[in-house]
Amino acid sequence: MSNENDLRSRLVPAICTQCGGQVQVDPSQEAAVCQYCGTPFIVEKAIQNYSIQNAKIEHVDTVNINTKSTAESFFGFLGKQMSESREVRREERRERRAADREQQKLFLKIFGYMMIGMFVLAIVMFIIQAIRGDSDSGEDEPMTQETTVEETVDESQSSSSGSGFDGSFEFSIGD
Repeated sequence: MSNENDLRSRLVPAICTQCGGQVQVDPSQEAAVCQYCGTPFIVEKAIQNYSIQNAKIEHVDTVNINTKSTAESFFGFLGKQMSESREVRREERRERRAADREQQKLFLKIFGYMMIGMFVLAIVMFIIQAIRGDSDSGEDEPMTQETTVEETVDESQSSSSGSGFDGSFEFSIGD
């Protein structure tokens, strides 16, 4: 029983460094475990936390605040944050430009393939039209003048050559 009272008298109040719970610790130990959150902590830091939170200021005669160093510190911090922010924005712009260049390259590549395909298709259509002999390009346009084709065949030549056609045509456009 005296051993237990002796242990309690050696325990000092402390604050858990993780959850902030008030615990009793043995200052002779280096580490302890919080009974609330189960986090291990260093006893000395927990005791310091308790001392700082429960410190009482009895009397203050003069408080000196060095505004120059405070302002320098603040503006130094602010400048550092702004320069980091600028650098982040620059990096984002570089990445966006690189992505845009890649997208443009892909577009030009696809556009090039499409143009080659259309050129090949035009050549194939031209060859097909030449082979078939189609000359129906004016089908969609209405004809304004009446066109007649007269074929002249010399019967005397057709009987002698045997083919009946000498290859000559006569065209006339009438009103």
